Amino acid sequence: MTDWNEIRTHFPALQGRVDLNTAGGGPMCREAFERVRQYFDEFYREGNTHWNVWLERVEHTRQKLAGFLGVAPDAIAFLANASQGLNLVADLLAGDGRVVALSDDFPSVTMPWLGRGRDVEFLDSPDQLDDALRKSPAVLAVSLVQYKTGFRLDLDRVSALCQEHGTALVLDATQAFGVISIDLEPIPFDALVFSAYKWATAGYGIAPLVVRRSLLEERGLPSVGWRSAREPYDLESTKLDLTTEARGLELGHPPFAGVFALAGALELIESIGLAAIEARVAHLLDELHRGLEVRGIPIDSPRAHNARSPITMIRVPDPAATAAALAERNVFVSARGEGLRVSVHYYNNEDDLETFFEVLTPHLG
Repeated sequence: MTDWNEIRTHFPALQGRVDLNTAGGGPMCREAFERVRQYFDEFYREGNTHWNVWLERVEHTRQKLAGFLGVAPDAIAFLANASQGLNLVADLLAGDGRVVALSDDFPSVTMPWLGRGRDVEFLDSPDQLDDALRKSPAVLAVSLVQYKTGFRLDLDRVSALCQEHGTALVLDATQAFGVISIDLEPIPFDALVFSAYKWATAGYGIAPLVVRRSLLEERGLPSVGWRSAREPYDLESTKLDLTTEARGLELGHPPFAGVFALAGALELIESIGLAAIEARVAHLLDELHRGLEVRGIPIDSPRAHNARSPITMIRVPDPAATAAALAERNVFVSARGEGLRVSVHYYNNEDDLETFFEVLTPHLG
């Protein structure tokens, strides 16, 4: 049995705080911090002499992440943020025609296409996806979990429709990785990216991009740098001989600190087990929803298990003022539109929920 109270000790930021805002940004776990501290300590004390060791650690992390996602290591690039990855993907898929997206999706999913003048059809609801995909658009760009509502995409169904209609599937898994199992091996997809500062608990500065290898072989790298070469240490400056591995999208040196933080976070997730994490979060989500129902607080997020996620939107009077009042009591959620976004992760517990309800109740009107 997992000792969830012991797991909480891996997150010093939880001391004296109720953090129900992982969908906005999660605390960094101890393992991530220690890996980053080791890197900076080595660099500070011994200079660049660990370059080859650092590269080995990067490749070890690439292999470990590949195991989590069900892909080959050479399909993964380590970038600084998800927007960078999605812009690279938009360039990879340049000229392919109409893009379908959700109007309420996070801007980093949609802006790269708009910025390139692409024809983007915005859907008002995920319920419209089936009909839109039957019109055979060139690209579907969508978050696996919607940041505003917590709606969770049926990845098997959507990817099958994309394959049937010849539509490229581009996914942002920022609101999913680290709390929802993602197995890409059986999924026809073209690209997936996620920032690791939320559910993965690795902090800012790292966003893996997974690209279908055959896409890189067909299209080539949209941007290049010295480490995009097939043999980067040949340092050939007068010709292009480019790799078809995703690491070529890193262009130059990898974002070492972010990669090592991710390595530590993956170590913690692996030690707990994603199945245990999913079960823990499902339990806390049930407890949250029961507490909301008892108090008559409306829930504006999906309730069905195949469509819900750890994100729950609730309706309250004056969300911004309510979120600010909760923060004054060290209870952290996000104001989004007409409600509060409450997100539970495996490091939360029943006491967190009780405190949340205790502090929230006086502000319900």
